[in-house]
Amino acid sequence: MLNGRVLLVRSIMTGLRWLLRLPSPVLRVLAGRPVVVDGRQPVLSAQVLMRVSRFAPFDAPHQNGELARARTELNLAGALAGAGISPGVRTRDSSWPGPGGRLPLRLYQPAGLPAPGPAIVYFHGGGFVLGSLDTHEGACRLLAEEAGVRVVSIGYRLAPEHPFPAAASDAVAAFAHVVAHAAEFGVDPARLAVGGDSSGGNLAAVVAHASARGELPPPAFSLLLTPATDALGESESHRQFGSGFRLDRDEWAWYRDQYLRDPASYTDPRASVAYDETLDGLPPTYVATCGFDLLRDEGEAYARRLASAGVPLVHRRHEGQLHGFANRVGIDPDARAAMIHAAGVLRAGLAPPRS
Repeated sequence: MLNGRVLLVRSIMTGLRWLLRLPSPVLRVLAGRPVVVDGRQPVLSAQVLMRVSRFAPFDAPHQNGELARARTELNLAGALAGAGISPGVRTRDSSWPGPGGRLPLRLYQPAGLPAPGPAIVYFHGGGFVLGSLDTHEGACRLLAEEAGVRVVSIGYRLAPEHPFPAAASDAVAAFAHVVAHAAEFGVDPARLAVGGDSSGGNLAAVVAHASARGELPPPAFSLLLTPATDALGESESHRQFGSGFRLDRDEWAWYRDQYLRDPASYTDPRASVAYDETLDGLPPTYVATCGFDLLRDEGEAYARRLASAGVPLVHRRHEGQLHGFANRVGIDPDARAAMIHAAGVLRAGLAPPRS
């Protein structure tokens, strides 16, 4: 049975890679009847993904039984989606001593980058429940190559085995660890960013706020891709895109319940940075949101808060994209373009100061 599901995952990812490179007229036929919300449509690749995702077992972990199986399938799908991306980037696997024990770490190094040099500590998404270094292999490789930085991809404890605040504690400790061992990673501490996507974007923001409170050295830059910022989930985008746009509200609520056992913690700043009042001292920040993502409005509200507080901010809404473009850079050309844009902003944000 397991081998059968592995074959299914491989077939889906191979098919998607082929489908999303077909000419636009063919994609329009495959996408079916256009989806229109507020007069806007998802890009063609997103509409195809919306149709195909119903056949992907790893896209609905809350409905597909055993959690270990969902993790295995998503890890495989992520590895397949990232296959062949930026082959010139070298990797080195190791571990780091997390608060609850040793955890995995992967260093990505683009060719020709001097040491010490610019770098980013990156936290993968997955709702605090799924995801791994492997699911974000393509995203980290592309980010390393296009931004010209070392990427330190961090493994952290997952729920429900390790509920809140385990992941937040790991994120803060991981950033401090990389700073303390900067020479070993070839990192210039003065040009070290923090970043992540979805739940990983939440963790990256938690690190930035902890640094603003003086709990650890400050990142030089924050890269937040479709970040989860408000566990209450009461925004308009939650109502607009709660069903049929890849990340459904019932799946989102399942992730929240695995990580945040007590509803009183929904507004804890370590779970929802939207409620963190410490804004002075936050690093320059890039926030990417997607037009058809239920997390869109909370990410954009957070960006507005930072801008109002005087934090140097760049915000980009990828109008036609769905949640989780970081996972699709190897199969979806539009998702790849979104990540390349983020990499360009990161490169600029970590550029050496002018003499």
